Amino acid sequence: MRKASLFLLPLVVAIAVVTSQRTSLDVALRNAYRPLRLLGLAISGRSGDQVENVQRLKDAGKTQNLGARTRSLVQFCDAEHGPGRRSDQRPTSVHRLRPGDIDIIGAMGDSLTAGNGIFASNLAHVTVENRGASWSIGGQYNWRKYLTLPNILKEFNPDLYGYSLKDGLSTERSSRFNVAELAAMSRDMPYMAKVLVKRLQRDPHVNMTHDWKLITLFIGNNDFCTDICFYPKPEVTIANHEKNMLQTYRYLRDHVPRLMINVAPVPNLRFLTNLSGLPPICYSTLRFECPCLLGKSKAHLDYYEDIMKRWIAKDYEIINLPEFNTETFTINAQPFSQFKDFPRTQTGETDTRFFSEDCFHLSQRGHAAAANAMWNNMLELPGKKSSFNPQIFEKFLCPSEQHPYLITRINSRADFVV
Repeated sequence: MRKASLFLLPLVVAIAVVTSQRTSLDVALRNAYRPLRLLGLAISGRSGDQVENVQRLKDAGKTQNLGARTRSLVQFCDAEHGPGRRSDQRPTSVHRLRPGDIDIIGAMGDSLTAGNGIFASNLAHVTVENRGASWSIGGQYNWRKYLTLPNILKEFNPDLYGYSLKDGLSTERSSRFNVAELAAMSRDMPYMAKVLVKRLQRDPHVNMTHDWKLITLFIGNNDFCTDICFYPKPEVTIANHEKNMLQTYRYLRDHVPRLMINVAPVPNLRFLTNLSGLPPICYSTLRFECPCLLGKSKAHLDYYEDIMKRWIAKDYEIINLPEFNTETFTINAQPFSQFKDFPRTQTGETDTRFFSEDCFHLSQRGHAAAANAMWNNMLELPGKKSSFNPQIFEKFLCPSEQHPYLITRINSRADFVV
């Protein structure tokens, strides 16, 4: 059974990549994709639901360990009575949203948002989407067990809705408003936005007119790892990305009233070439999952890195366009993802506790650290936002009387009246 599940890993990823490219094989492959994924889940098991498996990861240090910090955070920013509490009257401006005012939460992206491999103790588990513990959209248990953005926001608003509940595919009900897909790329975002809007409109728990919605978008990893090197002129990907994101943001703005979007720009993936001290299998999985960057010459890496930097700069340019900033819609860039190197141990080797079994996806510990960093960014002023910190809860911000709202380009101004 385990050999069969290992065989499914490359097959599932390969089909996901091909179907995302909308080729002539698209229809046939899409018809096979879901059944194949379900077969893989049946063979490998839903890793996040297996108590023994989760315990193995805890013993390996791949889950969050809050220790004494947990006891010191029992009040959790005084979520019920503090500045971040739910407003007495529902705000009419996106620039006056407290954490407790968020009613609905959703997410778009690739496998790092789908939660692939969060609870993986073997390579087969990397195909399992542990959506309930995903950093930006998982709501399984609570922050003490799984630190995620929804589990933080639930402290301020226990009625928060839309987060994923457990392991499963995007089409399963437990996924709710997590529409992220394995192998997704920038070109998939316009379609993914339509899927998300349709779910929001059809869900009786959502009041499209009055509820405030928060969507997190994280995309680009697969564009650079599995796609860019197949273009005759790779620079064209920047213009394509701009077109994709303009279409995506405009569609969301025009179809989702009262919306705040968080965008985590793709990291400079050259860091993957500098990892060290990895398990032997990881050097193979990394070449399989990121063939455009791994094993390439310095000249090629310099070339692709320049395109990555221009892609990231384009993200900021698009986000800051005036058309994406109104009283009921805004987009915030959250740059915690712009780290220069992955966490390392005291000996200087890569700290694999933050990685899943393939050393590409993140473990639960990695997702918890990402959630912590995202939360901090949401409360930090532009130009002063912090980067990814492997020490969970070493820095955990709370809304203040001076800055009680989720930070936007408007309420961060010195002349903004609280």
